Amino acid sequence: MAARPLIIWRGHGTDQAIYSSEHSDGGFLRAFQMPASGSSLGIAAARLPGGGFTAAWRGADNDNRIWTAVAPITTNWSRQSLPAGAPRTEDRPALATYGSSVAMAWRGANTDEHIWYTAQVNAAQQPACDGKASSTHGPALADLGDGRLLLAWKSSGGNQRLYSATFDGHTWSEPLPGPGGSTHGPALATTQQGTALMVWKGSGGDDRLWKSSYVNGRWSAQALAVGRSSHGPAIAKVGLGVVMVWKGVLGDERLFWSRDLRSQHEVAPGYTSANTPAITYVDFMRL
Repeated sequence: MAARPLIIWRGHGTDQAIYSSEHSDGGFLRAFQMPASGSSLGIAAARLPGGGFTAAWRGADNDNRIWTAVAPITTNWSRQSLPAGAPRTEDRPALATYGSSVAMAWRGANTDEHIWYTAQVNAAQQPACDGKASSTHGPALADLGDGRLLLAWKSSGGNQRLYSATFDGHTWSEPLPGPGGSTHGPALATTQQGTALMVWKGSGGDDRLWKSSYVNGRWSAQALAVGRSSHGPAIAKVGLGVVMVWKGVLGDERLFWSRDLRSQHEVAPGYTSANTPAITYVDFMRL
């Protein structure tokens, strides 16, 4: 298989360092630590259009700036840098390859619960969905492959409902209510052109993981996926399928992954995180 899952995560407890590991020969390889980087929350990742990948995260401790790094291969991460405009957030951002660039979306800083986005690297930040999207947590992004970008988010305040909207490069659609609800932000992956899969942790005290498909502009009824988590999961298309990764329930910092959303496996002994990890893939046909 040319495409191999690559997971990126923040440590657990007081360990705010960022690590990455790729899957090869039946298991995940030795973890590599990003140089001089750290986060108090979760990580986002996406493929770079020209090859390699990028990651984004909120800073460590009280640093609410968003930081990014790039890597042509899994063991060669650049030093962290600030994107244009130095955006700030109180949760993990979202990344998605979008056309010939990488789009990013994030929840605002401090009391600002609006979701902001840039459709291209170094573009000016703007309010997503014409200011109608707001959340207590980080959103999710996916390139639908038909010129549209799909955004999904958990609502703001005490509202745990999920919503989505699409962006055609010029105009946002109206927010579309999604199935179910969550205490945390959802995750998205494109499955084929114009369709996507969304996964999320349940609402309230429900720590089960749920899924729904986006087809013809509508969300299917929610259905149970594998796994339980105290945070939202991450998902990405890898090869011909999708791969999901998540941390365990409250008190269980282990990382788990699934290729079919029906069976789960521990990523590797000692690979632990206090928050949502990220997943993308290594394409050996392009290395």
